Amino acid sequence: MPRPATGTMEPRTLADGSRAFRIRIRINGQREPIVLHERHGCTCGCGGGWDEPGARTEMGNILARIRAGVWERPKPPPTVGTAAAAEDAPTYDKYAGWFLQAKVDGVIGEKPISSNTRKKDKWRLGYSRRFFAGIPVDEIDENLALEFKADLLAESREQQEAIAAGADLRDQNGRKVVPLGLTSIKMILDSLASVLDEAIEDKHREDNPARSKRMHISAPRPKRSFLEMDELAALLAAASDQDVGLPDLAGITVATDSSAEKVARLAAGGRRPKQIAAELSLSKGAVDYHLKQLGIDLGRGYVGRRVICELLGRAGLRVSEVCDLKIGKVRLHDPEGARLRIMDAKTEAGERVVEITPEQAEIIIEHIDRLRRAGMPTGAEDYLVPNARGRRISRQRIGKIVRGPRNSPANGSSRGISHRYPTPRPTRCAAPISLAPCAPTNSMSSGS
Repeated sequence: MPRPATGTMEPRTLADGSRAFRIRIRINGQREPIVLHERHGCTCGCGGGWDEPGARTEMGNILARIRAGVWERPKPPPTVGTAAAAEDAPTYDKYAGWFLQAKVDGVIGEKPISSNTRKKDKWRLGYSRRFFAGIPVDEIDENLALEFKADLLAESREQQEAIAAGADLRDQNGRKVVPLGLTSIKMILDSLASVLDEAIEDKHREDNPARSKRMHISAPRPKRSFLEMDELAALLAAASDQDVGLPDLAGITVATDSSAEKVARLAAGGRRPKQIAAELSLSKGAVDYHLKQLGIDLGRGYVGRRVICELLGRAGLRVSEVCDLKIGKVRLHDPEGARLRIMDAKTEAGERVVEITPEQAEIIIEHIDRLRRAGMPTGAEDYLVPNARGRRISRQRIGKIVRGPRNSPANGSSRGISHRYPTPRPTRCAAPISLAPCAPTNSMSSGS
């Protein structure tokens, strides 16, 4: 049986002051040296731009590919070389950095981009900045642009094959590598085209090879899901059933001033098991024991499934808007009707008002009362739907919360709720129906 593949890494400083990371791996008893260079625009096949954490992560991915039997030594690109920077044209890496900062400052575009948009643009431009590093913007021709497109497709295909073969690929943050899809590749190529458009405006070049027909990619359109009236009603009912109710102490008999009585009273007040343990200076295991003996099931505590589904399905809020909504922006006793003020909306004023029904207002009032009972912050600047620590809830967490009632049986159906229920996205997740006579009708698309 051959020895398993192993590897070591040794950083070295080169004559130009940059570093090289020499990886030595042993395959079937033979050494295979691989060098990753720190300098940008390296033509040896490593791509350049490596640092020590990234090199160690790449060594782990190489070993994962070797164990899966799909590793191949990287080959240098056929024509990409280190071009001497022209006197009148900046390198693509520097120009793309200026382009991103100009969008942040509002120099390019109608207004400054948001922090989220900046993160997305930085990620998209990162691929082209690494590939074209050291190459002046006026020397990027159709062949180089096509090589960039081919490199993205080849990287995605290689990662997909490695993962299918069982390789456990990780990025620099230790997260599993997700191969680029056609939609992501199209976004990266569009970002390259935008940078070259600005280079034309600055008289650095006359054409844009990134906008040629050969650079076009047809990305599949996502299938948008929606809810029928009975499906939304079932979803709301399931969400209400899954919200942990307050235990009734009327049928519970315990010794006065005992630990069990204290646990029961705090549980009836809406506290979570961890909060009960901290308040009574007990271990969480002891609290779980008392709750089990008393027949009280608190689960993970109250998370507000019903109010989340109401805001998404009937009020028509986007998932990100639910995450950002604060209690001070909820007007429940307004003489003109209950309403929500959504900040940073995609409107000219940057703010929109969403009217809600009296029934929805009562659900929100009950939700805030449950938060207060659970010891969660309920001030004007606190979040209406917080996470377990009282801070901003993530879109991923809302997705898990909604998938709970979505996948549970409802209204006596053995198959559960239809798989057509929309998975929360960073856009709108709503249903085109109204369950109350005075409820406003909202747009029901679950996509952008």
